[in-house]
Amino acid sequence: MDALHSILVDLHSINRWIILIFGLYVLFVAARGWFGQRAWNESARKFSKYFLIVLDIQLLLGLTLYVVFVTKQGGFEYVFGNPASRFFLMEHSVMMALAIIVAHAGSHLIKMAWPDDKFKRMFIFYGAASLLILVSIPWPFMPGFGRPLLF
Repeated sequence: MDALHSILVDLHSINRWIILIFGLYVLFVAARGWFGQRAWNESARKFSKYFLIVLDIQLLLGLTLYVVFVTKQGGFEYVFGNPASRFFLMEHSVMMALAIIVAHAGSHLIKMAWPDDKFKRMFIFYGAASLLILVSIPWPFMPGFGRPLLF
């Protein structure tokens, strides 16, 4: 169980960087399109889709990690008595789930928008999701539950 937990944490950590890179690029594309008055294009749609795919992969890794962690610790009683465990199972999980919901809702609203509004919606919704992700990541400087930058 410890090896599985370690592998899942490493994959989850690596994927966070992929998400941040895609998130920054998608925001760049959205800002350039919105403020540059560009026409919606296939490239923007593809990168929007890729951003959602890496978010969904992260969600699957996170849910698996959640189950493995709770099982490893012996149940919710112990987990909620420990501040670091509570951060990962409550604050981190809820904020990340909210970020994914915002991104998927934004994707749906982008598809429904007039071509002139697609980049604006992309910037607003993916920007909000990216902000939620940034504040929910357990950065190394966070006392008690910070994670290393790589593994």
